[in-house]
Amino acid sequence: MATALKPGLASRPTLPGRAGAFLLLIGLGLAAGGARAETAAGEGDPGKIVSTLHDKLVEVMKNSPELGYEGRYRVLEPVVLASFDTPLIVKVILSRYWTELDEQQKGAFIAIFNRLSTATYASRFKDYDDEQFVEVAREELKNGRLMIRTELQRPTETPVKLDYLMQRAADGRWLIISVIANGVSDLSLKRAEYAVVIKERGFDSLVQDIEGKIKQLEAEAQN
Repeated sequence: MATALKPGLASRPTLPGRAGAFLLLIGLGLAAGGARAETAAGEGDPGKIVSTLHDKLVEVMKNSPELGYEGRYRVLEPVVLASFDTPLIVKVILSRYWTELDEQQKGAFIAIFNRLSTATYASRFKDYDDEQFVEVAREELKNGRLMIRTELQRPTETPVKLDYLMQRAADGRWLIISVIANGVSDLSLKRAEYAVVIKERGFDSLVQDIEGKIKQLEAEAQN
C-alpha cells in the first residue's frame, strides 16, 4: 500500500496525466559516467538533450507492455539523470533552506529527487497512442540561456506545450533547468510548498513525504 502523503505535497494543483508528469522534472539529478557518455554527442546542441529525452519516452511507451514499470524505470533513468542541472534546480527550490543542510543531507535530497523524477516518468508514460514530440521554436534569452519550445502532439487531444529552459553547466554541457508544461512552471510552486513543509514539520518530514509519493507512483503503475 502506498504511503499516504501528509498535507503539503498532496495539496498543490497539478496538470493531469503526462502534462503533470513534466511538472516533476525539477527533481532530476546529475549524470553518472555512463549517462554523460550517452549525451556527449549532444553537448554542443541543446536540442539534442531534449530530443534524446523525448525519444526515450516514446520508446518506453511503445514497449510498455513488455517492459513493465521496472523496465521503464531502468530505460529512462540514465537519460533523465543526464539531462538536468539538479544542483541548481534544488538550490532554487529549497532557497535559503539549502544553505542550512550539511553535505550528507544535500546528497540525499538530490538522490531522492532523482528517484522521484524517474518514477514519475515511468508511472505516467506507459501507454502509446501515436503521440510524437515536435520542436516548434528556439528563443535566445539573457545570460546565455535558451528556451526550446516543443509540443507533445496527440491524435485525439490538444497538444501539450512543453518549454525547456536551458543553460550551460560549468563543464560546458547544455542542461535543462526548468520545464514549463502548458505555461505552468513547477519551480515556484514547489519552492513555496516545500518551504511550508520544512517550516512546519522540518526537513526530514519533507523527505518522508517525497518517499511516500514515490511509493504511491510505484503502486499506481502496477494497477
